Formats: sequence, structure tokens, C-alpha cells
Amino acid sequence: MLFFKECKKILFSLTFIIYIVAVVGFNFTQFCPDADRKIEKPAPNLADYGTIAKEVPEILMPEATKGLVKEYLRGYYKAYPIGFYKEVKLSEKKSAQIAEIITEISGITKQELDNFSDFSEGAMVMQPDGNGGFVPVMQSANLPEINIPDTMTYEHFRELMRKADKIIGGGSDYSDNYIVGTFSQVPKTYEDALAEYNAIIDKDKITGAYARLFCDYIGIIVAVLPVFLSASLANADKKSRMEHLIYSRKISSSKLVLTRFFALITLMFVPVMILAFIASYKVSGLYPEYDTDFLAIPKMSVYWLLPNILFSTALGMAVTEMTSQLIAVFAQGVMWFASVMCDIELTGGIRQFTLVCRHNSLYQRDVFISNMNNFVFSRIFYTVFALAIIALTIWAYSEKRKGGLNVIRKNIIGKSKT
Repeated sequence: MLFFKECKKILFSLTFIIYIVAVVGFNFTQFCPDADRKIEKPAPNLADYGTIAKEVPEILMPEATKGLVKEYLRGYYKAYPIGFYKEVKLSEKKSAQIAEIITEISGITKQELDNFSDFSEGAMVMQPDGNGGFVPVMQSANLPEINIPDTMTYEHFRELMRKADKIIGGGSDYSDNYIVGTFSQVPKTYEDALAEYNAIIDKDKITGAYARLFCDYIGIIVAVLPVFLSASLANADKKSRMEHLIYSRKISSSKLVLTRFFALITLMFVPVMILAFIASYKVSGLYPEYDTDFLAIPKMSVYWLLPNILFSTALGMAVTEMTSQLIAVFAQGVMWFASVMCDIELTGGIRQFTLVCRHNSLYQRDVFISNMNNFVFSRIFYTVFALAIIALTIWAYSEKRKGGLNVIRKNIIGKSKT
């Protein structure tokens, strides 16, 4: 009975209506245009099949060295130590250690690096296209000339890159997890493109490719919107003084919190699953000649998207209960922004603590598979984290019913005013 009462309260709230409109609108504007495109079998003898990550020492070594030199000269290093983007600025001692690695690889001394005055990082610039318009062109970085001697073995080079990654703090482009994908992109051959196409047909059953893209788009929005709904619901109880009635009842705190939590999760996940089944029906209709996996998109939505909803909802409930709705939205917003906006890798950038997993492509299945361990870890981590937060919320409810948490909050507020 309590579950249905909570569902009714959620269903008729303005925040839930906004949630539905946002999720459905995001699906139709972002995913649906891509769902109309068929994955075509590659034709032979094309000029370009794209690129693919392959471990080619002749390419990886100079490119990774250029990357390290560029980051040394600009004064900070890109890294994802716990899954979120971070600009790492090293101490003078650690910076000197990076310079020693560069010297050992290329012969360029620290003095030569520090005295190099013509450095430019490289950027996207707009240039005239000859027809009165402009086109974006990537301007290369201006770096010292890098020559790696023949005596530098690939094995030793990788050891030096691991050392650089450790100095930076882990999670950098020079780690074993990311160095190949970052610095060893090679032109894809017809055979590579054909193998990728066959994997999508045979292993993904076609819909698996669209499932990754569907979850990529929907994952962006369901990682942040639930916090608004869960926080607004808790805040509404405070404003209407409903919490006093709730606290006076004999029902347990765990039942109160868990009932609301599961009501929120159910109502927010149902629209996602409906959209997932619609997407499956639409994609399967594009390929009547193939045996597609109709449940691929719904199944992937469960283990890709549900952890996002669980975590965002739990955080909204807990922080609102113990502080305020504004702080809850701010906290989740910061995490969401760090995961979505600061990680420019739309495909292949999944780390162990990535909140919003991205794979913005129908292709590059091998890239996703190579990140599978990180993907599974992140989904389990945020699910467990959400459950831990809910346990904390149950404790907060219990304390408030006893008056304990309210006393603590009043003391804090009183001290801050004085």
C-alpha cells in the first residue's frame, strides 16, 4: 500500500513530468536519427575506412614521446586517477623526473626543454575553404625535434612510460590501459573494416551495436535527472511538514526509505525500458534479413543505465535529508559534469570509476570489449555505492525520528551564525 502511495505521489509531481519529457525528448533528438541508419557492409577499394588502435611500436613510440614532451612544456598532464578528468601539475622534483625520462628516450635535455620558446600546443583553427566559408583544421603542436635512437628498445620504452604514468599519479595516457588507444591509431584496412562488420553481425546480432549507442545517449541524462526528482520529493515533505507525521508512525525507517527509493527507481526506469523496447523494434525492422537479438537493448539498459539511476537517486535522497535539496543537486551536478564534460573521449574512455560511460558509435566494438573490465567494475561500484548511500539515509531517518540529527543540524547552523 505504501509503495503505491509513493508511486502516486511521484507520478503527479511536476519534476517527474519534466523527467519524462527530458528523457523522451533526448531519445528522439539524439538516438533516433542514428537508429535510422543501417550498418552497411564495407565495400572494397575505398580510400578511407577510418582508424583502428593497433600496437605498432614504430608509431606508438614517437607519438607517445611527443605527447609527454607537449605536456611537460605546457606544465600540466591529463589524467583520470579515479575515473574523472584531472589536470595534474607536478612539483619541481617530479617534473625533473619526467624530463629525465624524455632525455633518456630522445636525448633532449631538461635545459633544452626549458629554453624552448616556440612551443605551441596545437589547436583547431578555422581556415577559408575557398568558397567563402570556413572549415576546421587541426593545427599541429610546435615541439622540439624528437629522434628516438635505434638503441631504445620497445620494452624499455614501455617501462619508461609506466614510470612516467606513476610519477603523474596514474590514469594518464602513458599507462598500459590507454597508451595504445591514444598513441597508436593506424588506418583501418578493408580487412579490418570487414572483420568489424562481421563481429557486429555475428556477435552483436546487430542490435548490440545500437544498444551501446542507446545507452551512451540515455546514460548522459539519467545520470543527473533522478537527483532532481528524489531531492524535490524529500524537500516537499519538509515544506509540507509531512515528515513530522511520517516520523511519528510506527513503521520502520528502513521500510520508509526503501519504499520511496524503489518507487523512484521503478517509475524512472520504466520509461527507459519502454524506449529500449521501442528502439529494439525499430532497429530489428531495419534488418529483416538477419536474426537480431531483440532483447539486446533492454538487457544492456539494465546493467548500463540502472546503476546511474540508482546512484543519482540515492545521492539526492541522502544529501537532501541531511542538508538541503540545493546541496544534493550541486553535488550530483559536479560529478555529472566531471564525468561528461571533462572526458573528451566519446568512445573508448571508460575508466573504473567512470559514472557516465560513453560509446558514441555504432562501430569500434573492439574498443568497448577492451574496456569491458573497467565497464563492469564501474557498474558494480556505483550500484554498491548507491546501496551504501541508502543505508546512510536510513540511519539519518532514524536519527531524525529520535531528534538526534535535527539537534546536530541546529548546532551547526547556530555556530555558523555566531
